[in-house]
Amino acid sequence: MAQLARSVVSLTKRIVTPQAVVRRTFASEANPEDYGYYPDPLEHATGREKKMLLARLAGDDRYEPKVYYRAEASTKEKPNLVPSHFDDRIIGCMCEQDQGHVNFMTIRKGTPKRCECGHWFKAVDADPESV
Repeated sequence: MAQLARSVVSLTKRIVTPQAVVRRTFASEANPEDYGYYPDPLEHATGREKKMLLARLAGDDRYEPKVYYRAEASTKEKPNLVPSHFDDRIIGCMCEQDQGHVNFMTIRKGTPKRCECGHWFKAVDADPESV
């Protein structure tokens, strides 16, 4: 029994010694120069993914909302045109520059609609290639 107690104590002494801590290895970030070239995602992308990446490089990211700036003065005869693939479209108008909320409204194709701030909006057919 005494021999067993001595062996347990010697094991615990080895674990707690500072030398064991000094010998431990640590993880570090991989250096690209050590492992070589990282491939470009465009090189191995195919199908829809490649089409999406090429469109994003061209500046057309369909998954990001597009911001359309309204004209300084719009009338019922000359409204702000908003492209839409559907008959109805929900738009938001920041009526004042420092406004903290957005006024949302639904507009229909072919029918101009007036916002609370006095600006006019009208939905028009969007380019079918932009789908």
